[in-house]
Amino acid sequence: SEEDPARPLNTLELSGIAAPPVAARLSRNEQETMLKNGVTPLEVGPGETVQIVRAVSTYTRNAVGATDISMLDMTTIRTLDYTCKAVKERVDLRFPREKLSARTPAKVRSEVLDVLRNLETLEILEEVTANAEGVIAERDLQDPNRLNIKIPADVVNGLHVLAARVDLLL
Repeated sequence: SEEDPARPLNTLELSGIAAPPVAARLSRNEQETMLKNGVTPLEVGPGETVQIVRAVSTYTRNAVGATDISMLDMTTIRTLDYTCKAVKERVDLRFPREKLSARTPAKVRSEVLDVLRNLETLEILEEVTANAEGVIAERDLQDPNRLNIKIPADVVNGLHVLAARVDLLL
């Protein structure tokens, strides 16, 4: 487990799992094939510990069948869940018996933005200021007791791939 929802689980040790024999260990190509198909591969790390290569979900294609990595990483899903929980807790704390008047949407929106800024400070979300205009709190058109909130969430992605070029200098 990881307290920070945006922090990748790469190299996290899974205690209690025995390392497979060397001949049965996955190659890097096999690991990549698994990742592209929504399977989280494991590998053997220092001291024969079993570790997560990269925690992924089975969401690899969208509804029309096109390749879609938007929800591939478990950290994306965990970050969105964490954001929802943080916003709900703040609204529950600040508005436990609130009336829904013409002033309420602006007050709620202000609190939501504060939560998002705090999550940005923690490097869970990013670009909050750039996306602030998209934070909308408005009364529902059909239910007079309901306030709808739209929250654009730009999650902090994990560093999973490092590409480098080495130039020979003579």
